[in-house]
Amino acid sequence: MITEIQLENFLFMQKAELSFSKGLNVITGETGAGKSVLLEAVKLLLGKKSRSGIVLKGHNAAKIQAEFDIKGQTALQQHLEDAGFANEDEPDTLCITRTFKEEGTGRVLVNGLMTTAALLKDIGPYLMEIHGQNEHQTLLDPETQRELLDRTGGAVLREKLDKLKEIYKARKSIQDKLEELENQSQHAAERIEELEAIKKDLEDLNLCDPNEEDELRETHKKLSNSEQIINALQGSLACFAGSDEIAGATMLAYRASEQLRKVADYDSSLNEYYNRATNLYYDLKSLEADVEATAEDSDLDPEKLYEVQSRLADIQRICRKYTTDFAGLFELQTKCDEELSELTEPDSSRKKLQQELAAVEKEFNAIVAEVSSDRKKLAQELNKSVSAEMAHLGFNSAIFEARLIPVEAGSHGGEDVEFFVSLNPGAPGGPLRKIASGGELSRVALSIKKVLATSDELPTLVFDEIDTGIGGKTAESVADSLRSLGQQKQVLLVTHLHQIAKEGTHHFTVTKTVNGDQTEVHINRVEGDERVEEIARMLGRTDKDGLTFARSLLTN
Repeated sequence: MITEIQLENFLFMQKAELSFSKGLNVITGETGAGKSVLLEAVKLLLGKKSRSGIVLKGHNAAKIQAEFDIKGQTALQQHLEDAGFANEDEPDTLCITRTFKEEGTGRVLVNGLMTTAALLKDIGPYLMEIHGQNEHQTLLDPETQRELLDRTGGAVLREKLDKLKEIYKARKSIQDKLEELENQSQHAAERIEELEAIKKDLEDLNLCDPNEEDELRETHKKLSNSEQIINALQGSLACFAGSDEIAGATMLAYRASEQLRKVADYDSSLNEYYNRATNLYYDLKSLEADVEATAEDSDLDPEKLYEVQSRLADIQRICRKYTTDFAGLFELQTKCDEELSELTEPDSSRKKLQQELAAVEKEFNAIVAEVSSDRKKLAQELNKSVSAEMAHLGFNSAIFEARLIPVEAGSHGGEDVEFFVSLNPGAPGGPLRKIASGGELSRVALSIKKVLATSDELPTLVFDEIDTGIGGKTAESVADSLRSLGQQKQVLLVTHLHQIAKEGTHHFTVTKTVNGDQTEVHINRVEGDERVEEIARMLGRTDKDGLTFARSLLTN
């Protein structure tokens, strides 16, 4: 619950420090006195977007700061811890601060750590709800009505709904995968035809050796220069073998060896030269034989050159067609075979997904049925309780009905919920969104909140002039209901009726003063005689008799 709020230079309020307690906290004041200032501050604490004009005229900045007692609110404490904003020193205390500049910008701090208004929107539903003429409109939304009914189911139904959302998400994921497979199947025939065409091109190319292209290029280079190769070999052979007129290098080496052999016996140091000359002769003799054999094997073969050129052209054509190199053709062949296998073999993936979907569908339908059964029972209990509470608030013979409307099962279950009411005897009933006026809607909202109080973990409710359009006995009934609600929740209530104000556990008054072009709003807690005077003012009887009557109202 909110325990304290401080305002500085906010709208028309220069400074205010208010302490709230459990029970019914009533806020009163003259029409136009500025009671909406406090309500606006609360909305900003709950994440409402900032705007210009918030800073009191003549000042540079405004500030709102509030403390909340969150003892026992484990879900909120866990949320803060997960987000990194837990109060380590005082885990049961939450402090929210918002500062504003004249142009509308500002800062948001949660437990002293800077954040954004988005976090306030996340944690706001754990802290309080505001019910005013505008806020009541959300009560007309079928989704809100479904959520309100579900809240009466407490933690048990909430766990089922959380589980339902998880199963729905898993079910949707499997359905999406199956749909993707179906879409792939629709295009499978075209893809198979495309892959088979690629495979035929590669088979026609008869790929065998990844090194073939390099070897073909080497062969092509050799055949393209075969005439020059033959001429060079023959010229080299002539140098080695010589001719009838001129001795070749081989014969000259032989002769040099023989000359050295003749004198080697006379000088032992010459043996080395002899041996080297002999080795040179044999090397030249072997080289001459090899060159001669290669020259004899080499010939001009235009047909073979054409074959190599044709093969290289085929390879280059297929590489260009599939935008790859020679090595990539082998990879393409492997991928093509793998994809064809997936498309032509039985689809085990589809069968497996279908089995998974069947199991999830069974679980999904079971929990949808459980939730529907729970909602049916909860709706019967809510109908009875809200109808009784509405009758207490002045709707004689009122009938409230939370109708379950079957829809295709989704993450929220198999039905929508819409509130139907019959507010007056003999009058036809209908959807709440079509039947209730503003004042009637306020009392219907109070009836629902009163019933939800025992099953709702929300600690604080804020009501803005819920008493609009009522008076007399109905006002007394509303006051009694609010007093009872205040025993279960912390209630902050802006009211203009003395019947309701007198029931407050704590009472605050809002006053406005105008000095020249300066307007200031003040809010203060009143007790004792001050409170008696305020009740008398609300009665319109500030004389002695009026004060006496006001005092009697407060003491009864």
